[in-house]
Amino acid sequence: MTEQRTRLRINLAQREFEVEGSETFVNRYVERLDELLQRLNDGPKPEPARPSARPLVGRAVPQSFNELLEQLPRASTDVDRILVAGYFAQSRTADQSFSTGEANALLTEQGIKVGNPSQCVRQNLVAKRVFKHQRRYRVSQTGMDHLRQLIGLALGS
Repeated sequence: MTEQRTRLRINLAQREFEVEGSETFVNRYVERLDELLQRLNDGPKPEPARPSARPLVGRAVPQSFNELLEQLPRASTDVDRILVAGYFAQSRTADQSFSTGEANALLTEQGIKVGNPSQCVRQNLVAKRVFKHQRRYRVSQTGMDHLRQLIGLALGS
């Protein structure tokens, strides 16, 4: 004769406990479960989970693009430079977006020649540092995190 499988599940606001098996097997845990439940009820209650606030590093975003660009490490790639230029350009527009041309123009004004700006934007797109917004781009949260690591700014989201 086969025994029927039994399942006992207790949640108590996600302090979950579960026993599954034959009825005989589960019955062996009933006393232990009563004791466990009593301890859970008597013990300290867990605090509700709070969203983690990521601390931002020090300095504020400079007002000029030149100041922002100066904070980039010397070993930065063209892909990083385009990302910084895109962030700066997007922070100055009403729809919070930028075009490849705008980012490249900011770099050109500073005497920085990027070999293939479109390819740099595509690489940022593949790395999910930017995303398409209509026919333009926006720096993503991943891109903001990358910029924080790169230049340690307190960037707005």
